[in-house]
Amino acid sequence: MSADDAQPPAADSSAHSEPAKSEGPSDAEIRAAAEIAGEHRVSRPGEQPDAPPAGASHGRFPQRAPMDFWEVLYERRTTRRFDPARAVPRAMVLELLDAALIAPTSCNLQMWDFVVVDEPEQREQLGRLSLQVLATPITIFVAYGKEYSEEGHANVQSSAAALQNMSLTAHALGLGTFWINQLGPRPEVGRILGLPADREVVGALAVGWPATYPTKAPRRRPFDHVVHWNHFGGEPIPSSPKPDDWSLELIRNYQQARVLNGNRYNKARPWEMEAALQAAERLSPRVDEGTPAENAPRWLDVLPVHGLFTGAMSRQHRDHRWCTLELSPEVAAFALKRSFPTVKGEAFVWDPSDEAALPDGGFAHISVLHRLEALPTEQRPQLLATLHRLLAPDGALLLRYVSRSSFHGLANWMHTRRGGPGGVEYVLAPDPNLGPWEALDPGAVEKLVKAAGFVIAKKYDEEVVPSAKEVDFRTRNMGAAKAKLVRGAVGAARVIAKLPGIAWAFARSRTLVLRRG
Repeated sequence: MSADDAQPPAADSSAHSEPAKSEGPSDAEIRAAAEIAGEHRVSRPGEQPDAPPAGASHGRFPQRAPMDFWEVLYERRTTRRFDPARAVPRAMVLELLDAALIAPTSCNLQMWDFVVVDEPEQREQLGRLSLQVLATPITIFVAYGKEYSEEGHANVQSSAAALQNMSLTAHALGLGTFWINQLGPRPEVGRILGLPADREVVGALAVGWPATYPTKAPRRRPFDHVVHWNHFGGEPIPSSPKPDDWSLELIRNYQQARVLNGNRYNKARPWEMEAALQAAERLSPRVDEGTPAENAPRWLDVLPVHGLFTGAMSRQHRDHRWCTLELSPEVAAFALKRSFPTVKGEAFVWDPSDEAALPDGGFAHISVLHRLEALPTEQRPQLLATLHRLLAPDGALLLRYVSRSSFHGLANWMHTRRGGPGGVEYVLAPDPNLGPWEALDPGAVEKLVKAAGFVIAKKYDEEVVPSAKEVDFRTRNMGAAKAKLVRGAVGAARVIAKLPGIAWAFARSRTLVLRRG
């Protein structure tokens, strides 16, 4: 959102109560992201007055080129990499806003407001709530009256129509856009923008010149899965985070749609990645260099979905051929692509009704990192029985899961009490998680592995309390007082965690090294 040269008026102190300070990203993260946005300000009017509002036959931007409607509609893409050295002319920004104002709005009330931010200091304040705001020099925030058009979420629909109009117009002008939903705490965003108390931020649009413009069309769910005539004829996708509310087929379809339709999940949380790599070293010594021989032992990573852990582990165990086992060939291949190029093996599909293609005893090492928790109860013993058959006679399997008898339940409760998003998309689980997920009972897990024919060779009980990195992350949007209280409580718990027997009873992360019985 941009601002004029004059300083904006101070927000009415009576309209907003001062919110608790958000921890947000670090200064280093802010500086790195701010370099992308650059120092451009585009809202200066210039010597000449602004051109009259745009219309179908003329625009504010003199070089507006005609473009076929269908090209605009089907060739528009989300842009995530922008050119920080190139400023966007003010006339272009005004043309986007003209397009927003002709979007349909509920009852034609037009109770929307558009705040254009292009001032570096203002952008940095907002960037501390969401780094996505720092992606470009300009972000257009769309707000709507809280008390208007609430029925049927018509206020959100009106704002979304305006955002879509701006996105299409930007493409026609050669610009790139990124529709931002994750803006941070909305009241704090509104306070920084100086919005009155009766306005609520709905979304925002980052605008800039694309450094690279995606040309490949995004994959979409199959037409016949989402289009129905007169009556719904498909199978509903649950919103529940409980695996038993899902079928294996639904989990497969959901994960395939999330992974293949543009969500690349390029970053895992540091403490979880570190834990995964340490667990892998318990299965096999680390080998950072070299290339595996043709007859090198094979390592199977089970249900990796996004493949982030697969890629990292393969780079530290280059003496193996890395393979993946997934619910669909597309996701298995997607995860395998994350592996270090010289260690890639095959992508396999697990279908409990047809396992003939899976090689008996073909894998020296198998890893299952927080994936047993994502399966319905009925499929857990089936998967373990399959893995027992796939494991080489002298091989070892690494099973890592979250214990129900730990602070995980408390953290989930706090997440819900804070008003955090819920449902399957935001289930509290080792990140990034796609689909349903639930913590497991350690006793039940050990019964399952023994019933499948495994012997527990080693057992590790870890994380009685969350790490310092995780605590900082979980408390980043809390008020200063509450964050201090939580950190103090965790510090005290670390002392208690050293007592004998505490880890055995209350550790969150449980790691089992299994061998064939």
